Amino acid sequence: MPSRRFISASMASAALAALLSAGVATPVLAAFPDRPVKLVVGYPPGGGTDVIARLFATQLTERLKQPVVIENRPGAAGMIGSEFVANAPADGYTMIFTASDTHTINPHVYPKIRYDARRDFTPVGLAGFLTMALVTNNSQPGTLKEFVAAARAKPGSFNFASWGIGSSSQIAMESFLATSGMKMTHVPFQGAAPALTAVLGSQVEAFMVPMTLAEPNFRAGKLKLIGVAAPQRVPWAKDIPTLAEQGVDSDGSIWLGVLAPAKAPAEAINVMNKALNEVIADPAVSATLYKNGFIPRGGSVQDFTGYLQREFDRMGKVIRDAGIKAD
Repeated sequence: MPSRRFISASMASAALAALLSAGVATPVLAAFPDRPVKLVVGYPPGGGTDVIARLFATQLTERLKQPVVIENRPGAAGMIGSEFVANAPADGYTMIFTASDTHTINPHVYPKIRYDARRDFTPVGLAGFLTMALVTNNSQPGTLKEFVAAARAKPGSFNFASWGIGSSSQIAMESFLATSGMKMTHVPFQGAAPALTAVLGSQVEAFMVPMTLAEPNFRAGKLKLIGVAAPQRVPWAKDIPTLAEQGVDSDGSIWLGVLAPAKAPAEAINVMNKALNEVIADPAVSATLYKNGFIPRGGSVQDFTGYLQREFDRMGKVIRDAGIKAD
């Protein structure tokens, strides 16, 4: 019968020490990222958010040394993509590149939303803003003061377009109306293109629309561009004043940023935030973003977290005061 040999605790410790002294290291966790990162976009390919997300994904791939892959999951005003990420593994390898609607507007508009915009996500970084502008049809006055006076003279008879009930376009206009003391009737359309067509055809008086659509039509003489709904003039159209400069301090900017599932690793959050800021700091990248109507911003995780909370509260008040609800 073979003999048994027993190894004492002291003998095991000595053996381990010998292995370590021989250069056998204990295993360590791989640094983030060590494989591709999925960046979900809750809107169709080719849309404003998707275009900006793909520009960022290309640049992030270079800096992270791993592919950053866009995955479109459109539908339900961006909520399908957000729900998918809320339920994704919290390992940092699935994040969402999203906009104002999904996390600071929709929770106040849709009673049956299937994710909690604050509890189910961890803010990663603010990418920047798509700037909105107030446009009117060509039969309206050309200045904000004159347009406000004309609308006030006929309360409720002026209409404004949006690309849907509870959309960022409607919310931006409702915020402007509340600040300016105007009353107008909302006419929702199924998308920005038909809404813009209605303005060009003088079927509605006004529309709060991204500058990427407003400026070319203004330069072509097809509509009036009353003012930029942002704190500052945009770099690519510095001749166009803001609404605030004309006496109505109203910001309709659409923020875009990156969020991860709740409880995602701090390392993944910090690495992605650092990479986002490096992309934004690149002058060549910023120039390309400007050409796509986007103003890059950046900042820390803490900055973005605080901004999201303020916007959540601000949008909630605008929506409640306007009585906006969607089924």
